[in-house]
Amino acid sequence: MEAKREEEMTDERLTRIEDKLDKLSHAVVTLARMEERMITVFKRMDNIDDQQKAMWDRIVKLDQLTASRGHKLQFFERIWWIVFTASIGACFVYMRTIG
Repeated sequence: MEAKREEEMTDERLTRIEDKLDKLSHAVVTLARMEERMITVFKRMDNIDDQQKAMWDRIVKLDQLTASRGHKLQFFERIWWIVFTASIGACFVYMRTIG
């Protein structure tokens, strides 16, 4: 009778150990999946960071280009107004000498 009881206890114990091992293996598989997902997310974040840096570099270049073009346009606009004002003045001087 004692041998039978030991056999039942051993069977119960083995069943509990198997259940715990199954839970443990399930937990390990779940952790591995989470790790793969995290690796994927980190790779995507690195790609986004690289793209953001590239866009920032383009913005800086465009800002510099726009600033230099703005100075050139401002210079030519001043020349335009000087020439225009001188032309109008010359027209009035010409009209006064004629009339």
